[in-house]
Amino acid sequence: MSRPSILSAAALLLAGVAASAPAQQPPPAPQPLVAPQPPAAPQQPPTEPIAARIARAVAAVSPQRVEATVRTLVGFGTRHVLSQTTSDREGTGAARRWLQAQFAAIAAEAGGRLQVALQPGRVACGREGLPAEIDITNVLATLRGEREPDRIYVIGGHYDSRNGTPADGTRPAPGAVDDASGTAVALEACRVLAGEHLLATIVFCAFDGEEQGLLGSSYCAKQFAANGAAIDGMIGCDIVGNTLGMDGVRRTGYVRCFSYAPTGNDSLGRSLARALTWAARTHVPDFTVELVFRGDRYGRGGDHRSFFDAGFPAVRLTEPREDFSRQHQDVTERDGRPYGDVPEYCDFAYTANVARVVAATLAELAAAPAPPLARRAQGARAAYDTLLEFELPAGVEDCEFVWRKTTAPDWEGAIARADAKVEDAGRGRLRAQLKGLCLDDLVVGVRSVGKDGARSRVATPPEPERLQLRPAEGGR
Repeated sequence: MSRPSILSAAALLLAGVAASAPAQQPPPAPQPLVAPQPPAAPQQPPTEPIAARIARAVAAVSPQRVEATVRTLVGFGTRHVLSQTTSDREGTGAARRWLQAQFAAIAAEAGGRLQVALQPGRVACGREGLPAEIDITNVLATLRGEREPDRIYVIGGHYDSRNGTPADGTRPAPGAVDDASGTAVALEACRVLAGEHLLATIVFCAFDGEEQGLLGSSYCAKQFAANGAAIDGMIGCDIVGNTLGMDGVRRTGYVRCFSYAPTGNDSLGRSLARALTWAARTHVPDFTVELVFRGDRYGRGGDHRSFFDAGFPAVRLTEPREDFSRQHQDVTERDGRPYGDVPEYCDFAYTANVARVVAATLAELAAAPAPPLARRAQGARAAYDTLLEFELPAGVEDCEFVWRKTTAPDWEGAIARADAKVEDAGRGRLRAQLKGLCLDDLVVGVRSVGKDGARSRVATPPEPERLQLRPAEGGR
């Protein structure tokens, strides 16, 4: 039997998902994926330049809608994973049903291509004072890719919240910045992209149970992995709403991007991070993405870690400086100073800029062909040039080469295919001669370019390890 279409996973991992199941009942155990009905014939992708399409999406992002989302989520009192689920006005159940309805309203205007459902699960929890098992429910919306639906990009924030007592599911836990702001980014990105016809699939997520140990995102990522999903990148948005630091300085011009790399600086996660910087420079020039070469803030974690642990490239976006008088605090006042994560301390224009960068990145990547395979690089012997062997995806004709110094955080230069000497290297591979690039000092890479100008993330050849090159005896 052939492997089920990955779209089944992208279309909300419908194994055992029942959006109308009573909220207070334990969720059903996941069932084997059922192969979907044959999809409609894919439409011809638009020939409109990707820059124009992204400009339209970026311009459509609304700070007012972002604010309305944050204030509505705060209005449910608490969204703690143990809060009530039957009320329509309070608790986590009301919050997720409202989010589901918002995604469904977007889907109603998207011509049936956006699929929305709840994803319930029962997961283990090892936190002190909490039950050994907890019921979680993620809210997922899938925008089906038209040509490569099995290539998936994920964007998510967590809609749950907590106050100063980790196991308190009754008292207020507004969670405006942490993380109604990130949830608002995912919802707003869905709004402005739902009408676009893209090659690859995008899944927009509102995760549950992050505050109790990444429970919802871990469940979601494991479901994707179990179903063989080909996730080319996951963007986690967590704490993206405050610009006033504890030092009194307001920082509005950039968002930090954290990414994991087991070795070196050219993991798939770092490649995704650099795709975000490219999108910001190209499509949101008044706002920047600052690369941080660490998986997360020092000693801390977030939902992107769940996807990294499942084997997928993942990054985290977070505001420049967090104010810890807001996070995980009871709403109160001590020594004349207010505490609590309330909307009054949110910068909604800032969160809208984060949403613009996210929408631009997702549109660029999902509209572009898949990344190439960079097989190997070597220095030329007769000149200070670099030879790069690579494979383009089937049907892709154009690409672009990039380079940077080994000590530079981001790509410093680009060479169009037309400006490089590219020849057939056999076995389905191509070889590019990059003039004047001395490989000893540089990192090189290649990315696919679609007919509309959309660029994939960069693929880099593997770095030779010094120990692997050392002779068995002697030598250096």
